[in-house]
Amino acid sequence: MVAEVGTLELAGAPRQDAAARALGGEAFAELYREHFGPLSGYALALTGDPAAAVDVAQEAFTRLLARWLKVRDARAWLFFVATNLSRDHWRSVTRDRDLSERAATRLARTAPAHDPWLRDLVERLPDRQRQAILLHYYADVSVEEIARLLHVPTGTVKRRLHDARARLALDLGGERP
Repeated sequence: MVAEVGTLELAGAPRQDAAARALGGEAFAELYREHFGPLSGYALALTGDPAAAVDVAQEAFTRLLARWLKVRDARAWLFFVATNLSRDHWRSVTRDRDLSERAATRLARTAPAHDPWLRDLVERLPDRQRQAILLHYYADVSVEEIARLLHVPTGTVKRRLHDARARLALDLGGERP
């Protein structure tokens, strides 16, 4: 039997008997005791967040456990996984921050700059036209983004905006553009 950290093999094939599982469990527990601290410290250096660092280290060990018999160098694999999980953490934090900033900017720009009577006219539009007008003019969302959100082609959004503007012009006593 060849026993390496992270691997338990017998002539190239994983052993499945109780003795092998017990030995593998002991090896995993020893690896956990030895490397959890350094791994979470490494994750802390990457994320800057103590709670996220512990989560990263725990997730790395959980993923290792699922692949315990297949991983040759468990320590290297743990640090590799922790690096990727930390990168994912930063992407998530950045994405959440960007979304919050954009929402705050849009809310500040869309504070009641429009007259209430115009908003009343917009509320009378058919649902699809009203939705396009509110998103485009009140929330300052691009035509392309509206199309993506509504799962329709950009031409459809443009048509709804055109029809809505024409109807608003008629309601205001003007002529159809």
